[in-house]
Amino acid sequence: MTLPNLLIVGAAKSGTTSLHNYLNQHPDIFMCKPKEPHFLISKEIGINRIPNAINKKRQYIDLFKSAKNKKYVGESSVLYLAYPNISIKNIKKHLNDQVKIIIMLRNPVQRAYSGYQHVKRYNSVENLSFDQALKKSEFRYSNNSAITPASRYLELGNYYKQVKLFKQKFEFVHVIIYDDYLNHFNIEMEKVFDFLNLDKVHINTQTKHMVGGWEWNNLLFKKLLLENSILKKIFKNLIPKKRYRKYLRDFILNMTTRSIQEMDPQTENWLKNYYKDDIIKLSKLINRNLNHWIS
Repeated sequence: MTLPNLLIVGAAKSGTTSLHNYLNQHPDIFMCKPKEPHFLISKEIGINRIPNAINKKRQYIDLFKSAKNKKYVGESSVLYLAYPNISIKNIKKHLNDQVKIIIMLRNPVQRAYSGYQHVKRYNSVENLSFDQALKKSEFRYSNNSAITPASRYLELGNYYKQVKLFKQKFEFVHVIIYDDYLNHFNIEMEKVFDFLNLDKVHINTQTKHMVGGWEWNNLLFKKLLLENSILKKIFKNLIPKKRYRKYLRDFILNMTTRSIQEMDPQTENWLKNYYKDDIIKLSKLINRNLNHWIS
């Protein structure tokens, strides 16, 4: 039985998808598909909140059965970081305390806006403005058992306590700052391979992962493409071949989407003040100057 000994635990919207796929290029690493099984928190958080999560251990084990003779077997469920008490308990229960943990952190102000845009893009329920969603995110989450944890736009960026708990409970924790990952990719990948005690390999970065930067400008087509509506079923019956449906879907997306507008400066300043104390404590915890996140 093969189980993970490498976890990318978050944060959401911080480059974890690309790192997951780049690590898969290393001959000594197997990263599972789907990338985010969320098995280690799914029962406690609720399958309604994470409908694509795996909640049976046998299914979880099956994700890694193709990992033959690999030094590292991993997965990248980004909500583990947001629920440290639950995930840490279950990592120790189902895996062990020698698991290697990678944490990727993005400026929480930018992460919140990116997270909102992602949920708005792929979840038909999100219909509030960013300002409204920030104010109501925790109330909505507490009062609706089907609301995705990804909509906790503020809370997911309170990194200090999350990172502190992982560093306290595990010996092997490596933190990557998203800015460094973008601007000094080769150096950051070398640090990852050093952390894993692996030989360095060339990483092909031609394929882009989880490319965002767009939003809907036609809510009718958003509902058509996202919800399991009668129109969507008719659409599938009329065009049975998945390949042709994808061509048409991409055409519709090009016609009904637009580039994301920049965050309102007042909202950005409010978020900087909100996260300021947490960022200062995080900076000391990981010994990394993060003043550029709040300046």
